[in-house]
Amino acid sequence: MITRAFQGRAIGFILVAFIFIAILSRNSSILPVPYINTRPALSGTPLNARQRMARSEEAWKTSVKLRHQMASAHPSNPQIPLFPAQTLDDFGRYPYTLWDFYPATYTCPHDFQRVGRLGDGGKWVCGMSLYEAKPAVKGTLGVSKESDAKITAQQTIIYSFGINGESSFEAEMLERVPSAEMWGYDFSVDAFGPQIPTAHRPRTHFGKFGLGAKDEHRKSPQFWTLASLMAANNHTYIDILKIDIEGAEYDALDAFMDSCEQAKLKALPVGQVMIELHLSNDAKTNFARFRSWWERLEKLGMRPAWMEVNLMAVTLGKGKTDPRCVEYVWVNGKDPRSMLLHD
Repeated sequence: MITRAFQGRAIGFILVAFIFIAILSRNSSILPVPYINTRPALSGTPLNARQRMARSEEAWKTSVKLRHQMASAHPSNPQIPLFPAQTLDDFGRYPYTLWDFYPATYTCPHDFQRVGRLGDGGKWVCGMSLYEAKPAVKGTLGVSKESDAKITAQQTIIYSFGINGESSFEAEMLERVPSAEMWGYDFSVDAFGPQIPTAHRPRTHFGKFGLGAKDEHRKSPQFWTLASLMAANNHTYIDILKIDIEGAEYDALDAFMDSCEQAKLKALPVGQVMIELHLSNDAKTNFARFRSWWERLEKLGMRPAWMEVNLMAVTLGKGKTDPRCVEYVWVNGKDPRSMLLHD
């Protein structure tokens, strides 16, 4: 009797389950389905690049407000340790390092692609598909000032500081972007790396110079400011600027910002910057100095859209336990010449 009762209950349970499934099948709206966002605010015309950047601007503003709040709450503000994770507070811990104050909260309004080799040497590029779609340049420089100006306007102008014999980034940009024209500078090597094939060499220009805070053309090695190099190349705007100069980036960009402010520019004349920031224990990179330098760049329109911690020194050991090198990508949210403002 117990077995029959159990069987009867099981059959009843199965019948109820079948009925329930049948009801669900008639009302598919309550069945699990792939998520589809049908909110009216987002189901109309897609946002254009400027609208997407405007949204990113609001997210960035929020992060700046939080940055100031977090700094003000620290008892050592503005002399916050760069890497307080090495030090214990009253609770036996610190909740952040310098990089936590400067997250990449501004979203690239287009595709983000990594260009060049994996690991050290490759860079992330915002809007790579836009550069690829730009047609090759037609014409020859040197005919007249007017024709030269037109040709320069057609080029995707790229400056690269810090070659060190590794040019996988530069080689791939030249390969994929038919309008790319490359200017490279490094006082420690004599040319671009071997990664650039012979076919693309005519679109490259190399100088055995260092990027510096002032022009020192008579010493060896030579140093040029970015403003002086742009003037020598007849450039008023750079589409992509890559910098990896082992800690000299702070003084070099300060000098460039000085020239921009003297010219009363409201934005840095650069579309985007790929830069590796280096920190040391000297006075040039304490918290107060870094914050002032960073916020000066923000005032000139630069926004952090990507960050990648370089852990090579940490993983190699040698007494370096703090992540002192970080790759950032800044995009320009103010300069109307930026290709990233367009769809």
